[in-house]
Amino acid sequence: MLEGLVERTRDPKRRAEYEAELFCPPCPAALAHVWNAFARLGARRASGFGASPISFLEIESFQRLTGLRFMSLEIRLIEELDDLYRKIMSEKAE
Repeated sequence: MLEGLVERTRDPKRRAEYEAELFCPPCPAALAHVWNAFARLGARRASGFGASPISFLEIESFQRLTGLRFMSLEIRLIEELDDLYRKIMSEKAE
């Protein structure tokens, strides 16, 4: 969403604000598959009164359906990404 605002904005100050909000360090190549799995799982997240956590059942189903197998550390990373996502979303809603 913000990417489109950056492209359309003509005010240099606003553009810099949008770009700063979008900036983040690059994802390490060794963890790209975890980030992609989190993004795919999150895109199918149940909605309602806030973001629902990604469940172990959803992770298990994702692995079964995609043929991917995560190590316990990778599952923990998905959980931590999900916790952070839900925290940020709840703060934005306040």
